[in-house]
Amino acid sequence: MVKYIIIGMIIGGMLGWALELTYLTGIITGAVAGLIIYLMYAKWSHERIDKTTESGKQKMLLREEQLDITKERVQTGEVKVRKEVVEEQKTFTVPIKREEMVIEAGDEEAYRIPLKEEEVQITKSPVKVNEVSVSKREVEEIEQVKGMVKKETVEMEISGDADVKEKGKHL
Repeated sequence: MVKYIIIGMIIGGMLGWALELTYLTGIITGAVAGLIIYLMYAKWSHERIDKTTESGKQKMLLREEQLDITKERVQTGEVKVRKEVVEEQKTFTVPIKREEMVIEAGDEEAYRIPLKEEEVQITKSPVKVNEVSVSKREVEEIEQVKGMVKKETVEMEISGDADVKEKGKHL
């Protein structure tokens, strides 16, 4: 790892000098680039044959990919809730009373009789007729996700008169 960082520092210093940047900026950038290159190389170039044991056996590493599943909250929609005033014509039937004058023939005296009637008055006042509750709730569902993964398996190609045994079985 150190040799990648040192090589990166040297190359970065020369590029910093060539591009007329500060020498320190080139060295730091080169060191970071060297570290990144080392990490990428280390991840992808593991030796397949790890080591030889005392008995002369060699071990082969088999690898497989694993799926990393993460969740992210994303907005899927929006709901706007508002009140709207709607006018409508309402018709009511209201009985009203009124007085009528009744004059019967007879004496010739004049009578003054005030006549009255009921008059309908309309006033408006707001009253609560309903209450609407607005809230959110979280619903948990189960979703199946699929993804392709690669894995290493052992394949043997036998040629000649090779005696191969696998876990105590003779092939």
